[in-house]
Amino acid sequence: MTPHTYIINHPSLGEVTVTLNPRAKRISGRWKLGKVLITAPASVSDKRLEQAIDSLSQKLIERKSTFKYSENQIINSEDISFAIIRQNFRPDSIIVSPALPVTKIQVGSNIDLYSHSATVAISKALNSAAYRFAPTILLPRAKALALSVGANPAGWKIGKGLRTLGTCSSTRIITLSSTLVFMPQELRDYIVFHELAHLSEMNHSAAFHSICNRYCKGREAELRAKLKNFPYPVLR
Repeated sequence: MTPHTYIINHPSLGEVTVTLNPRAKRISGRWKLGKVLITAPASVSDKRLEQAIDSLSQKLIERKSTFKYSENQIINSEDISFAIIRQNFRPDSIIVSPALPVTKIQVGSNIDLYSHSATVAISKALNSAAYRFAPTILLPRAKALALSVGANPAGWKIGKGLRTLGTCSSTRIITLSSTLVFMPQELRDYIVFHELAHLSEMNHSAAFHSICNRYCKGREAELRAKLKNFPYPVLR
């Protein structure tokens, strides 16, 4: 049985995408690109689903990102800056001019910069630029960190995950999300060390955290808390 997806309109959340998935064990909700996604077991009743969405709505509203981009805004990270500017030559388009150290996100003059659609489009443009430069920005440092702790992954990849920032496969290949481009170096390093620790422990056991904490020089809990509170400049 394959997942079934449909859209409803909720009085508080607006447009909500509901996916009934046979593998889901509970009803959960999250934001993605400014809209709510609800996942529920395929067997859930309409009444139970409605009650659950109403129950989740307040928490989802509290977690909703309310940031907006603005003209001449500069988003700085360790190795690259993103400048959001206006342009008139293609007034209905957003043009990305990828370059290091400054990438320009040029927003057409006919676009309402403060609209939800513009926020989504600019966020996508930022993610696209980050993905382009992620191998250059992230991988040399990640490989150096692996060498420093004596870890030996089979390979490295760059992914586009917005919520999954890193993975370590059973074949010992580590994938880092291009979203790390927006982070300070200490949080990038924490994600790398987290995945390197999985080369020894493919779980989140006490043994895993002991290795990760050693790699982080005793700062695992501190860095995990900082990551939790990191203000992402893109929609997730």
